[in-house]
Amino acid sequence: RGKYTGVGPEPSMYALNYSGGDKSGQLRMTFDGGAVTQVSMIPRKLPNPHVIPVSQEQLEGVLDPMSAAFLHARSDNPNGDPKVCDQTIPVFDGEQRFNLILTPKRTVRVQKDASTGYSGFAAVCRVKFIPISGYRPDNPGIKLMQETNEIEVWLVSLRGTDHYVP
Repeated sequence: RGKYTGVGPEPSMYALNYSGGDKSGQLRMTFDGGAVTQVSMIPRKLPNPHVIPVSQEQLEGVLDPMSAAFLHARSDNPNGDPKVCDQTIPVFDGEQRFNLILTPKRTVRVQKDASTGYSGFAAVCRVKFIPISGYRPDNPGIKLMQETNEIEVWLVSLRGTDHYVP
C-alpha cells in the first residue's frame, strides 16, 4: 500500500506471505514519510553477530522491493528511453538494505511473439547491486551479486503512462 506522488512512490505498508518446500513465513513493514517505521517477521530470526546491523538512518528514504521494481522508472519518451536507467534505487527488503544502481546499456526493439505480447522498445539497464547492511560480508551469494557486471533489467513503457516497468 502507498501512494504515488510527483516525486515517485511513497509506500505505507508492505506485506509478503511465502511458503514453499519446508519454509513459510510472513513479513510486514510499515513506512511513514519515506522511512521504515516497523518490521515484523514470522518466524522471528535470532540476531546474528556476523551480520552488518541496519541503522535507523539507513531506513530513511527507502523503497520496499515491489515499489522499487515497478514504480520508480519514468519518462515521457515511450521509445526505450535510456534515461530511465540513470538512477540509484534504495531498497530495504525487511532484512537487507541495499542500493540498485542502474546505468544505461542499450535500447532494443522487442517484437511480440503472440497476439497479447509486447511490441516496442525496451531500455536495457546494467544493474549494480551494492549491499549496505543486514547481510553477512562472507556470504558467497552477496559477494557474487556485488562483483558481477552481468545483471541487467529490460524496462518497457507502460502504454498510456510515463512509467517504465520490467
